[in-house]
Amino acid sequence: MNPTPSRAPGPRGNWLLGNLPDFRRDVLGLMRQSAADFGDVVRFRLGPQIVHLLNHPDHVRHVLQTHHQNFDKRTRSAGFIKSVTGDSLLTSNGEFWQRQRRLAQPAFHRQHLVGYARQMTTATTELVQRWQARSDATAPLDIAREMMRLTFTIVGRTLFSTDVGTDADTLERAMAVILPHTFGRLGRIFNWPDWAPTPTNRRFQAALRDVNEVVYRIIAEHRRRATDAAPDRDLLDTLMRVRDGETGVGFTDEQLRNETVTFLLAGHETTANALTWTFHLLSEHPEVATRLRGEIREALGNRVPTLEDLPRLTGVKHVLQESMRLFPPIWIIERRVVSEDEVGGFRLSAGSTVVLAPYVLHRHPKFWDQPERFDPTRFAHSVPEAYLPFGAGPRFCIGSEFAMLEAQLILSQILQTYQLRRQPGHPVEPLPGITLRTRHGLPMTLHR
Repeated sequence: MNPTPSRAPGPRGNWLLGNLPDFRRDVLGLMRQSAADFGDVVRFRLGPQIVHLLNHPDHVRHVLQTHHQNFDKRTRSAGFIKSVTGDSLLTSNGEFWQRQRRLAQPAFHRQHLVGYARQMTTATTELVQRWQARSDATAPLDIAREMMRLTFTIVGRTLFSTDVGTDADTLERAMAVILPHTFGRLGRIFNWPDWAPTPTNRRFQAALRDVNEVVYRIIAEHRRRATDAAPDRDLLDTLMRVRDGETGVGFTDEQLRNETVTFLLAGHETTANALTWTFHLLSEHPEVATRLRGEIREALGNRVPTLEDLPRLTGVKHVLQESMRLFPPIWIIERRVVSEDEVGGFRLSAGSTVVLAPYVLHRHPKFWDQPERFDPTRFAHSVPEAYLPFGAGPRFCIGSEFAMLEAQLILSQILQTYQLRRQPGHPVEPLPGITLRTRHGLPMTLHR
């Protein structure tokens, strides 16, 4: 370590709140402009909290790979998310996280993907048939909401062998309260504790009770049907059966609940957002959509895609990769500095926070030619180093292969039947929260 590392530069901000007002107003614009103005290490002050934006692949490797032990998830955001998911793969640390990851990993082995793929295409077929049966075929549909419902149905069927259609409205209403409440707490210096009977806390707790009611019912149904001779049919079956090789201990119901909530959220929210942004970009670039439909017709004809078809659908994969470059569902990654460290010649104090922002790094002009341009051919030969839609290192997303399989199958199947066009005049802008949504939804018209 440099014996005298310097303090990183950054925007001055308010004398009391620092950069917090700008963070609240436009966090994406703040980070992008600050990276352009100050370089690859930028210091922010959010009230009393010091946060460094690290915006270089070398910094990503330092934080997420080579020195990952010095950057944990005891962060402010993880603490708020933990109020929803509990101690799960998303929020836990150290040996507990390693045990949870080890126990959950078998459920995502490739041998399970064939069965998952069939469930994905079946649910997508049902969606297309529902679209075809609409009485007013010319009216626009909110594709953001349609993708949320589709991916939620898929995650319920594939990971829990449960058709969550009857619970979708309940959970959608609950998430519409839980997610904004959780992210909104990050923008405030002071938050009332969860137990304080404020109106927002009461709404949050009621929504969380609705989620728990659904999840614990799914767990109970699995417990009732479980026998030693029955095969593992889904993720929850696998989690119930698995035992730690050292202790012989498995998941408690509370731990099953935590991982179930995590997979319900992470397993549909991120993929739905990736697909929504992809349909938007294809609507804005019809020449790319035309080439893509040609590839799909040549590879599939009119039949439903399968897992085995994906190697011939490279254009579909590249379009999704480019979409997740411009609009990464996980737009920011946060870590706490355990012990004082140094990155890029700048000091990182113990207890401070570092953020890696794929939304910003994916537009770094040093690593991307014409970074604002939608160009799926970027990924035709290799994946650039400044690309991390699923994170990196030991905590690389456990469901990344599942998510890419799901997105490729859904996109291929919908484009076989429909061309989607954005409603003229409707504003489309990113809404940074727990994930990167569209702020005003995405109404689109369907064309055969």
